[in-house]
Amino acid sequence: MVSLGLDASTTCVGYAFTQDKKILDMGFIDIKKEKTPKDKVQKVLEKLNESSYINEVTDINIEDNLSGFAGGRTSQQVIIKLAKFNAILCFMLEHFEYKVHNINPMTARKNVFGKARVKGIKAKDLVKMKIEEMYDTSKWCKETTRGNWDKRNIDMYDGLVMSLFEKKA
Repeated sequence: MVSLGLDASTTCVGYAFTQDKKILDMGFIDIKKEKTPKDKVQKVLEKLNESSYINEVTDINIEDNLSGFAGGRTSQQVIIKLAKFNAILCFMLEHFEYKVHNINPMTARKNVFGKARVKGIKAKDLVKMKIEEMYDTSKWCKETTRGNWDKRNIDMYDGLVMSLFEKKA
């Protein structure tokens, strides 16, 4: 059973294919140059269809929409744009008869790591630390042109958390 996890934003989509907690493939899809939600979804679907694992996928877990303002850093327009993009992406995936599950990121982190938060550590830093304790991800991580760790790798890590999420029976 192959699981696909997605972390979708309006500029980058992190993805991970896993089977029995083993990473098969993961990465991120840069969609910031695409103008419309339709173009963004099309680019994501094209990239996912390039994977040899896509036909083995039984479930897709996607990080649920941001539903509130993140400490004043997220505008109403961004939330609406993201909700629209996520709705189109989920609709298209379901159109191809995948079971798509919207998962709250805190719920997924608690499920995968045993805790969703650690006081004094930002969520993205916690995800990076925990994933790198669990896996050697060097094969998939990209670097910037200056040789630094590309911050879009965190979207890939969030996609991995979504892929590793297990629904309780």
